[in-house]
Amino acid sequence: MAKSGKVVQLFQKPENFIKSRARALPLGKCYITEQWDETGIANILVSRKHTNGNFTLGIYLIDLKCLGIKDTTYKFNVSDDELDYFADYVGGNEIAYDEVHNIIYGAETFADSCGFKAHKDWAITQFILEEDNDHIPLIDIEFGEGGVPAYYVGPNDNPAKIKQILATLDKNVGQGNYLFYNDEDEFDDDEITEGGDKQNFKQIYYTFTSAYRDKFEGSSTVTLDKDHIAEIWNQKVDLGLYSLNDELDDRIIECAEEYESIFEDKSLKSISQIHALLIKNPDMPLFYAELFLQYKVIGLHAKADAIAKKGMQLFPDFLYLRLYVAHAAMVDGELETGLKLLNKKHNLDEAFPQRTVFSEGEFMLFYAALCQYFIAKGNLIDAIICSDALIIEIYKYACSENAVLAVLDQVKSELDEVF
Repeated sequence: MAKSGKVVQLFQKPENFIKSRARALPLGKCYITEQWDETGIANILVSRKHTNGNFTLGIYLIDLKCLGIKDTTYKFNVSDDELDYFADYVGGNEIAYDEVHNIIYGAETFADSCGFKAHKDWAITQFILEEDNDHIPLIDIEFGEGGVPAYYVGPNDNPAKIKQILATLDKNVGQGNYLFYNDEDEFDDDEITEGGDKQNFKQIYYTFTSAYRDKFEGSSTVTLDKDHIAEIWNQKVDLGLYSLNDELDDRIIECAEEYESIFEDKSLKSISQIHALLIKNPDMPLFYAELFLQYKVIGLHAKADAIAKKGMQLFPDFLYLRLYVAHAAMVDGELETGLKLLNKKHNLDEAFPQRTVFSEGEFMLFYAALCQYFIAKGNLIDAIICSDALIIEIYKYACSENAVLAVLDQVKSELDEVF
């Protein structure tokens, strides 16, 4: 406690820090993809330097032709080596800040005029950039082609998304007032591998799941509403990491960082260490979740169930633990147990109506568990609807990646039998 009696905050949630303090940090180096001005697609990195010598990074995928800020994320308080890694990832070509500022904000404005909003994480990463005002000199950059929106179908654009984008262009700029390019690549079945190119993987996924839908959707029972799931994602999912309780999240983040090596070990030794930590910190729900996962990994299922039961009784609002248990039950084939933990509902907001907002991880865990449930039930259409939601952040969450790969394997297998 400080002398004033106020609690001294030792750790601030990264997104809160970025929103309130990132612009006060000095700008560091900026990087951009090669030939961005020819392709119309730019991966951009903007860095801010902390007083400790580390950096906070804003990473932006920009479509100058039509869609604007397609994707964006941040990396908080990273080292020099990590900065170099992400600089290589975006292309490694250094560029002046004023130019990337004009590219990002110009593309965002152009896309908005076409009816397209920036990626949802722009609500955070915009604060890594300088404020868009008269202090930034204007630079002449072309957006669209000859000032006309030009939509190039991307590797992640499934037929439904293509239709939606074209409908948005029709509504906002009018038919005949934009350019449309759809140069689809052909993929060999053998390209579907876990270690394959991530950009291509999504397109492969949509190729096979679209083929499956075309063949079987009309003859299958569908219980999920994909529009409702999209509505949950767009309107009720926050960037909160764990509980959506800022104070608890800050404590969980501190624990996750401090004891990362113990959590990653997954052995009898690490289990003993976490138990010792739990005795000292009985009000930390993260330790119950980690113990559950560790017991499951080494095959001590009865102990996993016991620690999960106790943790859920003590922390009924810590949804992560409940969803971990539900997901594990589905994977183990205990379908009714898993569904009961989801309150026998197929939509996140209906399963937990007391919650008005959910963390991104909670969303992914819920639909990953449900995806495994529908695979086991032989209802691949509903499983695909779940995996369509999971593929949004497939490489961020192991549960998402495993569920999507399971769906793709089953889809491919059934298509092979038909053809």
